[in-house]
Amino acid sequence: MKIFKNLSACFLLITSCSVISHAGHGSSAPWQACEEKAVNQECSYTTHNKKASGTCQAMNNILMCVRNKPLETLLDKATQPTQNKPTNTVKQSVTPLTNL
Repeated sequence: MKIFKNLSACFLLITSCSVISHAGHGSSAPWQACEEKAVNQECSYTTHNKKASGTCQAMNNILMCVRNKPLETLLDKATQPTQNKPTNTVKQSVTPLTNL
């Protein structure tokens, strides 16, 4: 009886992982990124704080943006200074609380 329970638990664990892996996309952004594009044309889309870049590929006769470059974190990119934009170098003086 104990062997049957263990085998049942293993079977359920194995089958549940395959179901999760085939759940699909949670966003329509990859398809929207290629609505006005052709096959192999560059595309990009954003989800949450990440930007995905790739090329438009045909999936079941519908174009979809397939990522072929690393994901970019948009928050990191927004906080990094650019070469053309000067950084804020204004210095502020702070009076210690002991002098007040």
